[in-house]
Amino acid sequence: MPNPTIAILGRPNVGKSTLFNRLIGTNKSIVSSEEGITRDRIYGRFDWQGKEFNIIDTGGYTPESADMIENHVRFQAKIAAEEADMLILLVDGRTRITSSDHYLARQVQKSQKPYLLVVNKIDELNMEEFAMEYYELGLGDFHTVSAQNNRRVGDMLDGIMKKIPEWNFSDITGKDCINLAIVGMPNVGKSSLMNVLLQEEKSIVTPIPGTTRDSIDSYLRYYMKDIRLIDTAGLRKKSKISGDIEFYSCVRTYRVINDCDIAAVLIDAEKGFNNQDKDIIRYVIDLGKGLIIVVNKWDLLKKDTHTQKEFRQNIVDQFPQLSYYPIIFISIINNLHTRKVLKFSLNVFNERQKRVKTTELNDFIQKAISCHSPPLIKGKNIAIKYGAQVHQSPPIFAFFTNLPSDIPIQYKRYLENRLRDHFGFEGVPIKISFRDKK
Repeated sequence: MPNPTIAILGRPNVGKSTLFNRLIGTNKSIVSSEEGITRDRIYGRFDWQGKEFNIIDTGGYTPESADMIENHVRFQAKIAAEEADMLILLVDGRTRITSSDHYLARQVQKSQKPYLLVVNKIDELNMEEFAMEYYELGLGDFHTVSAQNNRRVGDMLDGIMKKIPEWNFSDITGKDCINLAIVGMPNVGKSSLMNVLLQEEKSIVTPIPGTTRDSIDSYLRYYMKDIRLIDTAGLRKKSKISGDIEFYSCVRTYRVINDCDIAAVLIDAEKGFNNQDKDIIRYVIDLGKGLIIVVNKWDLLKKDTHTQKEFRQNIVDQFPQLSYYPIIFISIINNLHTRKVLKFSLNVFNERQKRVKTTELNDFIQKAISCHSPPLIKGKNIAIKYGAQVHQSPPIFAFFTNLPSDIPIQYKRYLENRLRDHFGFEGVPIKISFRDKK
């Protein structure tokens, strides 16, 4: 049996994301005094008393609203409640009970799942009496906490353990997953791609750019391999970022790229390959992450049999390094070639794990030098004595030479390209480090 999943429900601005961050031990969900910041279901893990739990942060639940985003938020909260094994109804102990609190309390009771009523923002002992009115919700005893100050959160966790004492906890930690981040500019289809791969509505999808503000994790199994999919907020040019929330969303996205194994960078076929796409790709490559270029909305272009080839060539002409990275063309709305994203992710992950034997590498070096010798530097011959792969994921090669600081950039590129031609490493940045060997 998998580890239990707990969903945090509540109306806007009661502290759901603050409690979520407190439990998982990192600022994964965006926290702000502005209402309605969390819109999607955000997933995390925490452990208590040696047991591991999955936790879901949800958007603030509003029972009735004509707003498109709020309707989606309500839908996401409903799905989270359905997939969870236990519910936390979080309320604000500093405010009076609202109709939304009553509505959510009824929904929690109807779910027939274990639940815990938690009254948040009770920062001091003398504030405990303010929470007494929450008995009115009919959910029985409750826990008072201050998620912000970490007050009595441990008592709440003990209360969770009492609600599911017989649960058969799994030893699976999910640490062996392939971490696949879906990144790109706003409104290129990142959330839609995640939903079609998962075959469910996990991320909020609307025609409004910038809907996703947090990074969202989901898991799927593909050819006996666990893949952790991470949807991210759209990345704009720094000059176009407006407000603290969008700034922190971008910070989260860059942090996701730092932590992932592979990044699938989505490009809008209608808008073409632009400078912001290049900046995102360059950031991924500089970090040594696996990279897949995914051209979405391919169905919207008028094309003949050569258009795909021409589009690919245009990308490579602008960014020659990408000739060694997969470029795939999809239509999410028509579910055309979307599974190729998983196929190439698996291929790139395996390429990133590849290790070249030292004997094979040194045979390669001798052949590469015999075909194209290093140039003379100030009248001196450059001699590359031998090499070895010193790191994998990403692959780093050490080449030992008499003049390591004088190797021209053109010759470095020559060796890197021949390395790829000979050993593969499709979709993977490789680095050659030249080291001194007298």
